This record gives sequence, C-alpha cells and structure tokens, in this order.
Amino acid sequence: MKRAPALLLGLALTALPGCSLLQAPPELSPRVELRGAGASFPAPLYQRWFTHLMVRQGLNLDYRAVGSLEGERQLAAGLVDFAGTDRRPDQLPWLAIPMTAGAIAVAYNHPGCRLTLNREELRGIFAGVITDYSQLGCRPLPIQVVVRSSGSGTTANLLRYLQVPEQGWHGPSALLAGGNDAMATLLAQRQGAIGYLETVFLVGRHRLQAAALENGVGGSVLPVPDQVKRALSQWPETREGYPLVSPSWVLLPKTGLGQKAVVLQRALRYGLSPAGQEQVQTLGYAPLPRHLQEQAQGLIEEITP
Repeated sequence: MKRAPALLLGLALTALPGCSLLQAPPELSPRVELRGAGASFPAPLYQRWFTHLMVRQGLNLDYRAVGSLEGERQLAAGLVDFAGTDRRPDQLPWLAIPMTAGAIAVAYNHPGCRLTLNREELRGIFAGVITDYSQLGCRPLPIQVVVRSSGSGTTANLLRYLQVPEQGWHGPSALLAGGNDAMATLLAQRQGAIGYLETVFLVGRHRLQAAALENGVGGSVLPVPDQVKRALSQWPETREGYPLVSPSWVLLPKTGLGQKAVVLQRALRYGLSPAGQEQVQTLGYAPLPRHLQEQAQGLIEEITP
C-alpha cells in the first residue's frame, strides 16, 4: 500500500498559566508522547488543532497520514495510541469518536465541461465502459480514471454510494493515488483525468471541477456547503442534499491508555470546542451536526486509563 506523506506533529506538554480548559493535572507526566496514524482526510485539521495546543500546553503527538485501513491495522498491532478513519466503524472493537466531516467530490480535469452524473454513469466511468467525455455530453477527450490505493476510507464511502463490491469496481488502466493530496496532484496534472477526493483538497486546484451527483430523491447536487450540511444533518441515512458525505472518526482503545487518556480527552475536547470548530470551517471541512457532536462528547467521557 502506498503511504501518503507523513505529518509529524511534535508538541511538548508544559502547563500554561491562566488557561483552565487546557491546564494539565499536577500528576500528569511532563512528557507524554502520543502516536497516531490513519486517514489523510482529517490530517490538515489535526495539524491545526495540535499546533494550537502546542502553544497552549505540551503534547508530543505524531500523526501519520497512511490511509484509514492501515491506521486501523497499526492500532490493532499496538503500534500507535490512536487512529483516524473515514470508514464506518460499526464493527470495530475501539471507541470511535466522530471529530469532523466532509464531502467527497467526483473531480475531473476537462475545462468547459460540466458533468451531472447518475450512479449508472459513474459506475460506467470507473469500470471503463464510458471512456470519453463525449459520451457524457462534453467536448471529446479520453477519460483517464484515477483511484486511491487500497485501504482508503474515501474509496469505501464511494463504493457504498455506487453500491458496488470492492473487487473489480475499476478497470485495469486506472492510475493509483496514495492519498487525497496525491489524488489532487494527479488530476491537476492530467487533462481528461477523473477521480474522487475530499473537497478540502480541491482548494487552489483551479483546473479541477466537481460533478453534480444524483441523490436519494432524484436530484442532481453539487458539493456546496449548504447541500453538504443538509446531508450531514440526516447522517447516516442521507437522502437529501449532496449524497457523498461522511464523518471522520478518531479510534482509540477503551482501556489501557494510562496517563495518555487524560491528554487525549483534553485534545478531543478542544477539537469539539467553539475554537476548534471554527478552525474546521476555516479549512473547508464541514462542522459536525448536533447529533454527532453530542455523541462525540459522550464518548470522550468514556475514555479511561
């Protein structure tokens, strides 16, 4: 499996006077190190949160963007203290705390072409049945499909939307991208390319457009903020709004964290605080709907040493 570029976030645990929200308890070790790995989608947001916490109070934290499945594997092997995943954690043995959310865009590089796609057309594109933009009503240009390498939570969400199995869903000529940022780079470099990525990675990629997709009530919707928010308010049963949306979760063991449990609680509480959620929107992520925020806050209280 290809690895996305690592995000190495060093933070030192030193109390800051006058900051009660972030004040460490006196018995906390002066250097508590935490290691994390997983989904590339939330990595820029986690970097922003952890940088803020570095200024306020020390926390040595290393988060590597390696993909959702690989992060889960490393957590199961005891190689990291927590993981990030975009895959639905219904059957996973850890605490799964939703921390942010976003939309997955079907993005393409064909200036002047505006795509509106239903599920059948999108399945045909990835399977190699539809091979030219002229088949979709645009100026002729060969289609180059780009997909994520194995273990991607973004892919898992796309396949759920397409209602297709993981095996054989794309043709053999598809190019592989190791993460959201790598996907954006490949799409921007190749005219005619089409793939999928979290919308926060479209920022600044002026050659790329997002297709309007068919939702559960037969509408064709672009991944614009109000339609993403509308869909997330109904999650997990999304019918109205933009159909390809998902939360992103932090996974951690239910017990056995020792002093790290206190540090994780404080970091996650900050992420859900008004200040943390303000940074969510600044970076282009979608704020968690109220029902997921309440769920997350309850789960944070279940973290035990």
